[in-house]
Amino acid sequence: IGVDAYGSVLKKFHETGEFDENEIYPYRIEGLGKNLIPSATDFEIIDRYIKVSDEDSAHSAREIVKCEGIFAGYSCGAAIKGLELLNNNFNTDDVVVVLLHDSGSRYIGKVYNDDWMKKNGFKLD
Repeated sequence: IGVDAYGSVLKKFHETGEFDENEIYPYRIEGLGKNLIPSATDFEIIDRYIKVSDEDSAHSAREIVKCEGIFAGYSCGAAIKGLELLNNNFNTDDVVVVLLHDSGSRYIGKVYNDDWMKKNGFKLD
């Protein structure tokens, strides 16, 4: 399952095989989403994509630190939010693996900064 940002073209391309420029608009999640179709991506092995928002991904990254003590990056927050959105799609015997592939150290001035969150219109807890 791939996680894609609103403003990225990957989910729609995966579903339709068409590149739609109307899908493209700015988003803040770094390391996630594309405004082009990467030639190295094998879309055949991806079952589905789910879209996540900038704000939900930022809040999820902050929640991982608070609840689990894992200092994860912005796109890790997106991965966790994607998992939460898919929660009703799993059985009790299913095993789910989520890759947390970056550190929060690069986001001290962004996702982990209350002023940045406010400046970008994200609500604070």
